[in-house]
Amino acid sequence: MIQSGELLKNKDGAAQRLIWAGLVAAVAFLYFPLNQNLTGGTELTTVWDAWIPLWPAWTVPYLLALPLWGLGLAWVVWKVKGQRFRAFISASLLALGTATLIYAFYPTYVIRPSLEGAGWAWDLLRFVYANDQLYNAFPSGHVFQTLLLGLFMARWYPKTRWVWAGVVAVVVLSTLFTHQHNLPDPLGGAALAWGAYRLGTALFPEQARQTAEVTGLSLQPVRVNVKSR
Repeated sequence: MIQSGELLKNKDGAAQRLIWAGLVAAVAFLYFPLNQNLTGGTELTTVWDAWIPLWPAWTVPYLLALPLWGLGLAWVVWKVKGQRFRAFISASLLALGTATLIYAFYPTYVIRPSLEGAGWAWDLLRFVYANDQLYNAFPSGHVFQTLLLGLFMARWYPKTRWVWAGVVAVVVLSTLFTHQHNLPDPLGGAALAWGAYRLGTALFPEQARQTAEVTGLSLQPVRVNVKSR
């Protein structure tokens, strides 16, 4: 029987990349039925969560994290091939699959505050609260998806690493300042993203030439002319 790793190694055409990306999207969408139908469970919280303020304006970056992940996946399908593509897909499936199992078998939720304010930011946060139920809190999907994408983008395009560090920081803060998550949730999401990234890059290491292309290094042999006296 051909293992999934062998399939990833042998299939690298555009159609095959779309199929693998579709599988990633399908696993990601399992979030929604679980979020809407889970009951019971546990709230993971710390003594510091009570000190985190509620700032509705942070709903904007919180919502923007979702299309960012979708655009990132589309970019990978369009631009990334070979070992890089396989590493990203395997890491994404590992992170999403692990998170889905945690959501299903160890349900966690967040007790959110009542929203008393007025204005567009408050209305936007009310929209989020009305459509996103309390469940699937740990690990934070916003965090592990954004961090996983950022880790790979920083690996492939090192000059953007600080941009991605800023993006990840904003997304982490948005999960807290909207009170969509407690502190353990983004921490768990970060740990999951890091573990999946490490495993994906270990399973499908880049070739030396691919790494050189990303970093700008040259693999051409250097000729040294030595003149005899």
